[in-house]
Amino acid sequence: MDSAFAAIDNVRKALLSSFLVFYGFYVFVLLVLFFFTMGPKALMNVFTLQHVVNAIIWILPAYVANGSPVVIGKFFLSKNIKRHPIDFNKRFFDGREIFGKNKTFEGFLGGLAAGCLASLILQYMGLHDLALGSLLALGALLGDLVGAFIKRRIGIKPGDPAWILDQVDFLIGSFILQFIFFGDLDRGLAFIAMVITPLIHILTNFAAYLLKLKNVPW
Repeated sequence: MDSAFAAIDNVRKALLSSFLVFYGFYVFVLLVLFFFTMGPKALMNVFTLQHVVNAIIWILPAYVANGSPVVIGKFFLSKNIKRHPIDFNKRFFDGREIFGKNKTFEGFLGGLAAGCLASLILQYMGLHDLALGSLLALGALLGDLVGAFIKRRIGIKPGDPAWILDQVDFLIGSFILQFIFFGDLDRGLAFIAMVITPLIHILTNFAAYLLKLKNVPW
C-alpha cells in the first residue's frame, strides 16, 4: 500500500513540475496580450471574485461537455458496446490517424447532451441561456477535435499529454462559436477562463485518474 501511494505521489510531482513550466509561460503571454489590448486598469480589475464566478458559470457548459465523455464511457456504456471513432479509423495523408480512436461519436454526442443538460439546468436557475450554453458545449467538443487533429499531426499519440493545448483547445472552440453566432465575446471573462481552466483541468483529470475513471493522470 505504501509503495502504491509513493508511486502516485511521484506521478503527481512529475506531472505538476512539467505542467507548471508550460503554464507559467502561457500565463505570462496572456497577461502581456491582455495588458496591451485592454489596458492596465482593466487587468487590475478583472480578477475579482465576482468576475471569476461569472466566468466559471458562463463557461460551465463547455466544461461539462468536455469532461463528460470519460464519465459516460465509464458508467453508461458497456465494455461490450462497440465504439465508433469519428475518423472511422482512417489515416490522414501523412499516414497518421486523423483524430484517434479515443474520439468517438458516442463520446461526442454524450458530451453534447450533457452540456445541453447543464445549460438547461443553469437557465432554469436563471444563470445562463440554453442556446448560448448549448453552443458553448458544441464548440468545446469541436475544439477538442481540432486539438486532437493537431496532436496527431505533430506525432503525439492518443492519450499522451500536450500541455496547454489539452487544456484550452475546447475553450477556443467555444469562444469561436459564440463569436460567430452571437457576434460578441466578453474578453474579460474569456481571459479569466483561459487563465484558470488549465489549473482546473489538471486537477480534475488527476482526480479522475485516482478514481480510476482515466488511465492517465492528464
